[in-house]
Amino acid sequence: MMSNEQFERMMNRLDTLIKITAINAFQDKSRTDVVRILSSLGFRNRDIAMILGTTAAYVATVKYQFKKQRKKKKKLGKTAKTEEVDKYDK
Repeated sequence: MMSNEQFERMMNRLDTLIKITAINAFQDKSRTDVVRILSSLGFRNRDIAMILGTTAAYVATVKYQFKKQRKKKKKLGKTAKTEEVDKYDK
């Protein structure tokens, strides 16, 4: 049976391995791209922050900005489609 101390050491090593793997995998990506990718893979804000060496609040802010951009694009897309339909109605 594993003691709590052994378990904690093992978890710390796993966290380190995750960081190293993420750094190698995303070395040519911006921080915001890394947030987007890891978030889409199901990582929590806290875990993404740990990998990037930042705070969970930063990650949450970046994700909120993505959400705002998506809504804006979606809204603009509907407006453009409506204008295109109106163009043919004349």
